Amino acid sequence: MGAVTDRIEPSGGVMSDSRVDLSFLLTALRKLWWVVVLAAVLGAAGTFGYASLQTPLYTATSSLHFSIAQSDSATDLNQGSNYTQSQMLSYAQLVEGSLVLQPVIDELNLEATPRGLSSSISVSIPQDTSTMEITVTSADPERAADLASAISEQLIEVLDEAGSKTADGSPSVTVTIYDDAVPPRSQSSPDRSRDTLLGGVAGGVIGVALALLVALLDTRVRNEEILVEAGGDPVLGVVSKAPLLQSRALAVAQEPLSPTAEDFHRIRSALTYANVSSRVRVLLVTAGMPGEGKSTVSVNLAMTLAGLRHSVLLIDADLRRPRVHVHVGIDGSVGLTNVMLEQVTLEVATHSVSGTTLDVLPSGEIPPNPAEMLTSHRMEELIAAVSGKYDYVIIDTPPTLSVADANLLAPLTDGVLLVVDATKTRRAALAQSMKTLEMGGARILGTVLNRARPVRGRDRYYAEK
Repeated sequence: MGAVTDRIEPSGGVMSDSRVDLSFLLTALRKLWWVVVLAAVLGAAGTFGYASLQTPLYTATSSLHFSIAQSDSATDLNQGSNYTQSQMLSYAQLVEGSLVLQPVIDELNLEATPRGLSSSISVSIPQDTSTMEITVTSADPERAADLASAISEQLIEVLDEAGSKTADGSPSVTVTIYDDAVPPRSQSSPDRSRDTLLGGVAGGVIGVALALLVALLDTRVRNEEILVEAGGDPVLGVVSKAPLLQSRALAVAQEPLSPTAEDFHRIRSALTYANVSSRVRVLLVTAGMPGEGKSTVSVNLAMTLAGLRHSVLLIDADLRRPRVHVHVGIDGSVGLTNVMLEQVTLEVATHSVSGTTLDVLPSGEIPPNPAEMLTSHRMEELIAAVSGKYDYVIIDTPPTLSVADANLLAPLTDGVLLVVDATKTRRAALAQSMKTLEMGGARILGTVLNRARPVRGRDRYYAEK
């Protein structure tokens, strides 16, 4: 026992991140769809609320056409049209100047200055045309139309008075209002429908970005594929979440035909092929951090092995926070430590589970020096003795990253089973656990992914009769 050959090397590097591909993106969005929906709803609601608080604005437009007053031939008409187009920018500047706006202010009795009024006016000139559109924005639709009309009329007056003249003294450029401004029926801004839609789209995009960011930053070993990539190969089994396991019960004994029992049957079968060169008789079960379910896996795996009528001894070697006796429902006050101190015999400290071939050796009293006790010559003799008496010996030990107990005890066993919690174990912790065990001379047989997401439809299949 305890040979340090044929170690399992993490394939691909324990710290290699999974490749971000379409499958990764779709998985992230499927798991965090509510983030996208919430962000979209908040974005839509926020923009709608902001738009509702804004003062409604209305726009009215007056359209003008500019032409040469007289033309004797097609050539004169063409030259006149070119001249008019070349002057359109100059006419546009007049619209926003005081020469046009001040009379409008006086006419409509506005409390404004030409500079202030010009900020609500926009002038557009369609390309290669002699037309102009004067648009006025105001909180009052009637005022918007009145301003647009008054500005257009005043521009015509200015050009009539100050513009170039023909030989007979009439204006050389004729300006006609061909589309007079009318009070708008609906506001131009804010557009609540458009803004709400854009806010929802923007929020959704932000939600997608957040979902992907969370997925990228989440280094938990969520499924078997990630476990293999993170260096947990070979994976000997996957144990799905189940209410019985959460209640610290013997799930495989209470519901032998349940999906949970089937999970442990697969682990039992995988152990058979974990090392074809020699049979695994003494198995150490540990985890990286507390609370990953190592004791749950130890107890149910031991019961599963006993289900084939193998003689199995489950030893609670977690002399710091023992839990095996709680799962099995026995008194744990007398056990391993008492046997080590030769206070009682192994037969007296061992409890037999009724109706099975499983024996349980609880931890006993918690000693002040657990590590020294587990590495003592007495512990080595005990393991050698029980390995010759039982078909299988399962040893539950403390987490590897918390204390060194598992590392010290691992060389005395045939192999180590590392439990990985799909809901909390990080890749870095998994890598460190495996490195720590291997540096201590452990032979890692494989990993078990605990508390994994149940496969869809599996419970329904098992429920059918």
